[in-house]
Amino acid sequence: MAAAFAFLGIFLTSLIVAELAALSLGDFFGANDEFVVVLAVVAAFTMLSGAVFAVGYTNLKQARALNWVAVLLALLVVAAVAAPGLVGWIANFSTNPFTVGEEEASIAFELAVPALLAILVQWGLVRRRYLQVTGEDDLTRWPWVTTVIAAFALLSPLGLTFVLASFKRTDMMWAFMASVTAGTVATLAVMAGVEYYIRGRLVRRRGPFTPPAAGLQAGAHRA
Repeated sequence: MAAAFAFLGIFLTSLIVAELAALSLGDFFGANDEFVVVLAVVAAFTMLSGAVFAVGYTNLKQARALNWVAVLLALLVVAAVAAPGLVGWIANFSTNPFTVGEEEASIAFELAVPALLAILVQWGLVRRRYLQVTGEDDLTRWPWVTTVIAAFALLSPLGLTFVLASFKRTDMMWAFMASVTAGTVATLAVMAGVEYYIRGRLVRRRGPFTPPAAGLQAGAHRA
């Protein structure tokens, strides 16, 4: 029962993060009637990925295997967005005659970014619970603080404006926009590297993991 409530909380947390990201992108791109379908698809994928993580949590023997689950789900998102079909089908729901043929790129962003964020949130929380329940050290090297800062910086209206303008070489402000975007990305990369290094030192200071008692391992997934 405790595990069921935990996974419900993980699903709701990831769903809120994904939908907020989708709403931010939809507002920035000026989404139309098709955006309701986008939100539904994001919610459906968040539920699917949550179910996959739940199955992995129950059946996998090592927390490291959850990393591969996350990678495979991320590849599924990229393939679904890149392959013809899904994005075009959603674009057919648009009723704005001035954006016909131009909304597919924005729809792809509105699908991919929230779905990838949902996977990231679910991976982090499921992995943490797995390690806690099995009595292992749940400290990770992943730079979570930098990840949160990057999400807020790049998904804000100002951040999206700079990022998209950096790809438009015809814009008169392109050089300035590209310089600011590149500087921001470089700063975030340095922050991530520093945080990764600090977390690595903390992990090493805690020393090697001592396996828990057999009884704890046997009852880990029943908690």
